[in-house]
Amino acid sequence: MKYMKAIFALVLSANAIAHADTLLLGSYGTAAINPGVVNSSVSYLSAASMVNTGTSTTYNITPADNTWHSALPNSSYVSFNPNTAPGGGFVAPNGDYYYTVTFTLTSLQASTATGFISVLADDTLAVSLNNQLLLASAGPMGGSNSYARCSDVAPNCITPTNVTLTSLIAGVNTLSFDVKQVNLVDTGLDFSGSITSGTISSVPEPASLALFGSGLIGFGGMMRRFKK
Repeated sequence: MKYMKAIFALVLSANAIAHADTLLLGSYGTAAINPGVVNSSVSYLSAASMVNTGTSTTYNITPADNTWHSALPNSSYVSFNPNTAPGGGFVAPNGDYYYTVTFTLTSLQASTATGFISVLADDTLAVSLNNQLLLASAGPMGGSNSYARCSDVAPNCITPTNVTLTSLIAGVNTLSFDVKQVNLVDTGLDFSGSITSGTISSVPEPASLALFGSGLIGFGGMMRRFKK
């Protein structure tokens, strides 16, 4: 009987193998090709923003120089106007510019999910997930923050700032970005990251099959010794 229990345990290990799913996140414009991420394209909340374009359209933008940090993996800088990057010629008025993306998690994914994103913005930004503030923007212009290029302190366009995603839920998740324009001229948003969740696979992996096979061999040896 105990040998049968051993076989049963080996079968379970071969057919229920824990592994991690990694879901990529990244910013891209509404007219751009998805760079291989699970979130929607970045939508512009026009009516709430400083410049009301009358549309949610966003564009991938590329700076003409090295004023900004380079775009992060699986992402692009985005904006409500295709000419707001350095060298583009559009002067964005001071104020708030709101953007949002969504992505969906299953109940199993959400129950074990951990995630983060890295963000860049000119001049600075605040980040929220499902209406929970995760990252506050930099302070106002002053002696400790000149906003000569963008914010002198994080979050800014110079050094990526990491944000832990702590309010993940089953179903539709909404990431919101409040990009603050403080000292005119250029504006843009870039983010990239991932979500990792532990799930259970019903398909045996090679390692588990090897374990199962070695278990059967061992069981066969025990049975031969028992017969002798």
